[in-house]
Amino acid sequence: MTPEHERSDSTSPSKPLDGEIIGLESERVRVRLGTGVIGYLAEIANAEIQSSLQLGQHGTFQILRCDENGETLLSLMSIQDSEASPSFEHDVDQLQNALNHHPATPITHDEVIPTIDEQRIQQWLNQVGKNLEKLRRNRAKRLDEEFYSGS
Repeated sequence: MTPEHERSDSTSPSKPLDGEIIGLESERVRVRLGTGVIGYLAEIANAEIQSSLQLGQHGTFQILRCDENGETLLSLMSIQDSEASPSFEHDVDQLQNALNHHPATPITHDEVIPTIDEQRIQQWLNQVGKNLEKLRRNRAKRLDEEFYSGS
């Protein structure tokens, strides 16, 4: 038996408990009780879930029983009408929903531009200068030979 079930068994079914609505699922409402137990409202119609209940609302709930799946079933005794901000779970659910329905875009890898530091550039310029000097000497030597040979 998990600690959550032990806590739910230790609470009296007739004692009302404070709780917060932390999830509005398609067919049920998830509630976190003040004791830390997560339970589900029983016998709530979809229309009632969508119209009157909101994430983050606080209310008073009563534990009915634990079903065969080990889930705690609750009944709603009263709900507080407050303009409380939506709970963290609501924000996470909205973000998860947006991510699931967002089309994936392919990742394009930009060409990697190598970083060249100043020292490497200077070495390259020095090498180019040396090669140009060799070319000039060879050209001068060839022109001299052509001049003196008369061709």
